[in-house]
Amino acid sequence: MPEDAQATPVLPICTVQHDFNVVVKDVRDGLVPEDTFWVSCYKFGEPSVHGKAVAALDEHNRNLVLYQGRDGVDFKASEGQSQITAFDVAPDGSQIATGYHDGSVYIRPTTSSTSPPTSFSKSHLSTVTSIRFFPSSRVILTAGADFSLSILSADPPESPSYTTVKATPARTLRGHTRAITSTAIIARGRNVLSGSKDGTVRLWDIPTSSQIRTLAAGSSHFVPVLALSFGERWGDATLGDGADDIDAREVETSDKVVFCGLQDGSFELFDLRTKHPVFRSSTGASGARSALQALAYSPDRNLVATGSAAGLTSVYDVRTLGDGPVTIFRRNEAPIEDIVFEDLPSESSANGDEGTPPHVGLVIATEDGLPYIASIEPSRADVHAELVGTDCDAVRLVRAVGRHVWTAADDGVVRRYAL
Repeated sequence: MPEDAQATPVLPICTVQHDFNVVVKDVRDGLVPEDTFWVSCYKFGEPSVHGKAVAALDEHNRNLVLYQGRDGVDFKASEGQSQITAFDVAPDGSQIATGYHDGSVYIRPTTSSTSPPTSFSKSHLSTVTSIRFFPSSRVILTAGADFSLSILSADPPESPSYTTVKATPARTLRGHTRAITSTAIIARGRNVLSGSKDGTVRLWDIPTSSQIRTLAAGSSHFVPVLALSFGERWGDATLGDGADDIDAREVETSDKVVFCGLQDGSFELFDLRTKHPVFRSSTGASGARSALQALAYSPDRNLVATGSAAGLTSVYDVRTLGDGPVTIFRRNEAPIEDIVFEDLPSESSANGDEGTPPHVGLVIATEDGLPYIASIEPSRADVHAELVGTDCDAVRLVRAVGRHVWTAADDGVVRRYAL
């Protein structure tokens, strides 16, 4: 028999004025002090509700839009926080920068977790995918899914500020044809690198906002670049036979190399002196053909580490890349989101013996929300520490500055750990 019609749940239908985003944008940009848009609710067999929502700027934080309902419309604040999509810590440890899906970037001091941001920028049209502080800690490089890069001032206020200053990009760099995934700053920041899903690594000149060179990843097959890491050439290594190819706009690139993690599961090494690829791993070098979406190069340690979407972490000695990884390990199949090298104190140094060299550590961010620090030794790896605090929210980004490790997770929270 059919169910009794009276027992069948009736669900409401809610609609919002189709151009409400334009209304909110006009308020946020200061074109009008406040404005309204319509919200309607329909339910079969019951009276409809047609009310207004008033959008107005907060009196103290002029980048925060507040909403008030009228004529039967009520707003309830959500306790959730926006997912962080990009993150970095200033080299001097004074500030952090976070990026979000709506293209916004916020800069905050590290001295207080409750103070408002010192600076805000809407430098991208969509998701912010990378943030890097320049060595001065007073400028940041941002990249987005809108194919562009931006240069923003990160000067902290001279005195305590209770308002957030809106920052306008000082430079905007365009040339990529798909989302930018990773960036790097060379030396003092005259030149920067960007990797993209368009399969290129691009070298830029910041003073002129111009592109110096495009490198095709994946043996010139334009395989999407998911991660990159650069640094000085190791030892007295001679990479390739190509002639020097240095543009007049380049500064301190002749002794640098860049590693690229690719979507097909391989990684590639470019010599920035010649602009030629000099090594590419096999796509199954890490034990499975899965995208390499995390990569870290440590010139001081002669090591490069990769993290895959299959949960594998592989560590290579750069002096013997052709021999394959010196160690491969995993904890489960959760994708590796980010990795950074960090020195770990040995047991003897922790007991006061300063002559004992530190161990090599890898800070690893994972999609399962269980980030950790691995201790790396020849042909083996162990768990050195668990980075607890998240509630199964994916941890996408990690940084190591001084004796602190920072993580940014999908719950919108930045956490700092003391080593």
